[in-house]
Amino acid sequence: MRSAAKAPAPDTRKTELATLFGLGQLLASSAALTVACCILLAYQLVSLRSTLTDDVRVQATIMSDNVAASLMFRDRETAAEMLRAFHAATFLASATVVDRQGAVFAAYRNPDADTTPALLRNVALFAPVTVERPIGYRGTALGKVVLQADTRVVRAALLRYGLLLALASLGALAATLVVTRRTKARMRRAERQLEYLAYTDPVTDLANRRSTYEALEAALDAGPRLGRKPRVGLLLLDLDNFKVVNDTAGHAAGDQLLRQVANVLRATVRPSDRIGRIGGDEFAVIVSPLGPDDDLAAIGQRIVEGLRLPLQVEGVEVTPTCSIGASIHPDHAQTMSELLSHADAALYRAKGNGRDNVAVFERAMILATQRRAQLERDLRRHLDAGLLELHYQAQYCCRTQAMVGAEALLRWPHPEQGYIAPGEFIPIAEETGLIVDVGKWVLERACRDAVLLHEQTGTWLGMAVNVSARQLRDPDFIHVVEATLARTGMAPERLELELTESMLMEDVDAAVAFMHKVRALGVRLSIDDFGTGYSSLAYLQTFPIDHLKLDRSFVRVLPDSGATIANAVISLAHGFHLTVVAEGVEEPGQLEWLRQAGCDFVQGYLLARPVPLAALAQRIAETKVVAA
Repeated sequence: MRSAAKAPAPDTRKTELATLFGLGQLLASSAALTVACCILLAYQLVSLRSTLTDDVRVQATIMSDNVAASLMFRDRETAAEMLRAFHAATFLASATVVDRQGAVFAAYRNPDADTTPALLRNVALFAPVTVERPIGYRGTALGKVVLQADTRVVRAALLRYGLLLALASLGALAATLVVTRRTKARMRRAERQLEYLAYTDPVTDLANRRSTYEALEAALDAGPRLGRKPRVGLLLLDLDNFKVVNDTAGHAAGDQLLRQVANVLRATVRPSDRIGRIGGDEFAVIVSPLGPDDDLAAIGQRIVEGLRLPLQVEGVEVTPTCSIGASIHPDHAQTMSELLSHADAALYRAKGNGRDNVAVFERAMILATQRRAQLERDLRRHLDAGLLELHYQAQYCCRTQAMVGAEALLRWPHPEQGYIAPGEFIPIAEETGLIVDVGKWVLERACRDAVLLHEQTGTWLGMAVNVSARQLRDPDFIHVVEATLARTGMAPERLELELTESMLMEDVDAAVAFMHKVRALGVRLSIDDFGTGYSSLAYLQTFPIDHLKLDRSFVRVLPDSGATIANAVISLAHGFHLTVVAEGVEEPGQLEWLRQAGCDFVQGYLLARPVPLAALAQRIAETKVVAA
């Protein structure tokens, strides 16, 4: 989606967040400063009035001491003169001396005294300050002095303090405004980054899952708004070899590969199509509009062919290839969820068809998907309920045709559907990870049955058990094997674990370490389906194995053809002191050829079909058994 590879334009309402934040921060700062200024002004007013009151009390004390003699000798003129001496105290409004009868003896009023407005006089803190002080001599009360001071000096000082606070507040608001502007700028950058991350995949610069789904929903809704029903195609892509690149070259190389794949998609799709990365190695292409003559499969095939070209990743040439599932609205689906589900079902079919191809949705795929989901649920339940079974296919000495062992084969007798083919439910168990629990159950059951056969027949039968790739990667599997041997009483040398050639080549070092640990327990090892994978023959010198199993595909064509390959495998195995087990022997001619070629052991329908434990025990009782 070339036009939508970048993040969509931000919503205006979202970009207002920084502006609203800045305005809110400024208002909050203003409110905080206003409250703080009011508190400080109130505190200053109380402090100034308290100071004024203390000053008046001091003056009253001085005056009462100085006027005592004048009052005692009734010298009004001297008393008046003393009172006038206080005219330098500009804050005093009046001074009055009252004798003990309550009559005014002398009085003074400051002509410059402030006349406090009536409105302020009703406010206690702005009302004039009045102080009375008794006048006496040697314990004899002579009268009292009454001083009254106006609050002009308080109001003047308060005004100056208020102006200072106002200037300080304006400075603080100016600093806040500067900080707010910088914060808003940072928030806008953060918003743009969040917007980018919300709608864009940072690795490929394509739309992410959320943006892709919104674009798909918009494409589906565009038709009804315009009064028509357009065709919209959806391609879901999954890279086939991405995990190999990630595991072998690292995540940095994986990210580089994803970016190059994104560039290939941009160069391949139409300008009107929209591309998005919706998962680790999953991409989506919204083909809209899809005209009546447009072939969605052909568009997908162009992408497949484009990704077949080699790409340079960390100096290494990589050919990623991809599998694509295609679905069309309204041909295949009416809703977005159905369109996605159907495209995913088609993608699953493309992978099942060998990958590196395109599959267009068909109704039968839904039935297959539903059956697969149902089988997964049933397999979990039936494993817990103990409804799975093991059948055993006997293995025979090629030369004497004596039974030497058996291979444990898992069977699932479904209560409603009968026996489910292993080729159908084993891949489901592998993909879901359930194979680990299934494998533990098979190992436990096979060992218990081998011990039971020994108790019933007196014969130790070699027991071969298949190991899955997931079990091989499980670090606890060695402990599982050891605990199972101890718990069941199985002789370690009678247990054989079968590993496929392709499984071992996924991580050779880990596989070799695993095999050495198994051999340390005394358990035998074999490589199953040998010759069908891609291992180097040199690895046969590294792998601590006991047997090679010749794949049935080589045995099936014997004796008419395939002799060269079969002879080569047998000779190679014997050269490494390994025994050979041929699978799928169904014709007498095949058995005779293998005997003459020196094959050690055989198994197949010609000699024995897989049977339950009871039937195997009966066969042991009827035939000779030799140690493998």
